[in-house]
Amino acid sequence: MQDRWNAFMPYPDADVGFAATGPLSGLRLAVKDLFDVAGYPTAAGNAALLAASGIKTSTAPLVQTLVDAGARFIGKTNTDELAYSLIGGNIHFGMPINPRDPNLIPGGSSSGSAVAVAAGLADIGLGTDTSGSVRLPAAVNGLIGWRPTHGSLDNRGLRPLAPSFDVPGVMTSSLETMASVMSAVGMPAANDRPSSILIPENAFEAIDKDAADKMIACLRSAAIPVRGARTICSFSLDELALAFITILQREAWESNRQLFESSPQVFAPDIAARLLSGSRLNEEEVREARRIREHFSTEIDRLFREDVVIALPTLAMTPPRRDTSPESFAAFRSACIKILCLSGLSGCPQLAFPIANCAGNVSLSFFGARSVDKTLVNVVKRLL
Repeated sequence: MQDRWNAFMPYPDADVGFAATGPLSGLRLAVKDLFDVAGYPTAAGNAALLAASGIKTSTAPLVQTLVDAGARFIGKTNTDELAYSLIGGNIHFGMPINPRDPNLIPGGSSSGSAVAVAAGLADIGLGTDTSGSVRLPAAVNGLIGWRPTHGSLDNRGLRPLAPSFDVPGVMTSSLETMASVMSAVGMPAANDRPSSILIPENAFEAIDKDAADKMIACLRSAAIPVRGARTICSFSLDELALAFITILQREAWESNRQLFESSPQVFAPDIAARLLSGSRLNEEEVREARRIREHFSTEIDRLFREDVVIALPTLAMTPPRRDTSPESFAAFRSACIKILCLSGLSGCPQLAFPIANCAGNVSLSFFGARSVDKTLVNVVKRLL
């Protein structure tokens, strides 16, 4: 396979068997290099971890489930270092190239898996999503991106970043393929449609007005009642983002503390800085962040008892160019986390999808109650 997009890690091929028949038969599977696959190392985007990895002798159960359903493994894909970014860059292995617009970032951290699908090299891109690492690159590359209900998919054989937020996730170019993947991994059956779609005004006010108008017009075509609300909870988006980042940084530090304290020089400067931020948080800050998460989750559960799905813009601003400044990357990341953090804090699923016939990166998301992952697909079918 010729990979001019730098989507895949340059590992020698190893034989990974797959079922001759099954619901995913004929589909090509690209796997983020955070999952163990027998016959391959696992680098997690870091050269020191690659050197220490060795060749794995077992395959992550979720990957095994997909190949047992007939998907054909075609390689491990590039990722931001430690999966700790939303940009798609990596000083060790390079930034994948966005097939839709080579001047823009590919988004991360599941950058290689997104690019592989967008470039037509794979049908299923398996990634991970902690703070948006499936949903954001899906949006940037014009794909469908699924962040599942937290804990619904097997995460053994997957290197953690922030375990209370980490989930495996999937990107595809078609809704039919996404529905097939959900069935293959055992997601429960869904209702055909919710009672209504809720539009939180504060989330849509954060984005470009023209894009927001297009999204809302699209939502009104779904033949499902649409209603607005000023917000979906008692906390502001800024408060929720701060709580999310606080917990993320503390857990990321705990996941990587041993390697950092023994070899701090093996990390990119921006990754090292974020890890150090996590190490410096005091316990009161972390307790307050967890309190906010608990209250937010309770409020969201109460809202979802009304049988609604929440519509959200996937991106808070236009993706930056790949050659822009670190400050621009940071501003993009910070803006997007204010919306992307809602699914992580609540543990609820989110499905991102591009709006047809809209130029640029116009991506909507549906955010729903735990275990209604398939319902989100049904709602999107009414729009596409």
